[in-house]
Amino acid sequence: MISRRLALALALALSPMAALSQGANEIPYRESVTLSVGESAVIYGYRGECGQLPGAGEVRVPALSTGTLSIGRPGQRQSRRCGGTTPAVEIIFTATTPGRETFELQGDRIRVRVRN
Repeated sequence: MISRRLALALALALSPMAALSQGANEIPYRESVTLSVGESAVIYGYRGECGQLPGAGEVRVPALSTGTLSIGRPGQRQSRRCGGTTPAVEIIFTATTPGRETFELQGDRIRVRVRN
């Protein structure tokens, strides 16, 4: 269950006005990333239905052993499923514990390595 504060932040970040104000924030897909403990990077663009941002309750991220995933700014990403550019929100990985792991977001595999 997500906290009220996180739910409010997510609702504001996913609002249509926030999406419009971001212009052309092109969100990358990073299949592999190496970070040091304490560093963060945008690794993925989480999309909703083609042509729409995901709803506040639609963003599902796994719990990880090497770091945390959080939601960032709205933008756009390239999507084969949607046949081109579609709205999305940033998924940010923050490294917390040294190690390696692989996980999936919306069927896309991501490998992370965290160094001391």
